Amino acid sequence: MLVIPSIDLENGRAVKRVRGRRGEYVFVGDPLELARRFSQAPLVHIVDLDGAERGAPANLDVVAAISEELEGACQLGGGLRSYDHVSRALELCDYAVVGTLPFREPRSFEELARQFPGKLVVSLDVLDGWVMGDGWRTKIMRLKEALELLERFNLAAVIYTSIDVEGTGAGPLAVDAGLFKRVVSRAYYAGGISGCNHLEIIKRAGFDGAIVGYALYRGDLSCVKNDFTY
Repeated sequence: MLVIPSIDLENGRAVKRVRGRRGEYVFVGDPLELARRFSQAPLVHIVDLDGAERGAPANLDVVAAISEELEGACQLGGGLRSYDHVSRALELCDYAVVGTLPFREPRSFEELARQFPGKLVVSLDVLDGWVMGDGWRTKIMRLKEALELLERFNLAAVIYTSIDVEGTGAGPLAVDAGLFKRVVSRAYYAGGISGCNHLEIIKRAGFDGAIVGYALYRGDLSCVKNDFTY
């Protein structure tokens, strides 16, 4: 299983929020320092938090510097809601990550999926079985319905983020990766990972990768190999 380092950006800084809430952090640091630490990872997950909240990318200069350190081995999300946004993201990273666009603007997403086959990742932020939007405040649709809508697209991957435990280190919630593997060939898990036992749970659940932030920053995952696999 791949271990995917996560770098979340806010006002040019690398941060890890508690359950996504601005102003509540377990980490604030230098994103370029983190990029250098993770430069050997096959894939790094970058989230433009300001972009996600504004609806348009907001930290592209920092992302460009990170991408240079990583030689483009990254996936970027946060406010990618148009052709220009996605195109720019793919100039910097191998993959572009979108959130609620497939469900709120299905025609726009269908066109993007046609123009960028195999390059789009859909991030599903889930709370109590609902895909959430608007900073995790609004219910969009049931997870099962969302996955059914995604079946017909040529996606690179799907990310399942458990909002209940995101940023807490409390451990992953039980979920079967088979739900997602019927839609895409690769499924990643994010949320609450703080130890090697959590990685084992995610691997046994069938996920192809685990997106990890703070636990990697602290050096708590001695089980992760030099090539960022578990």
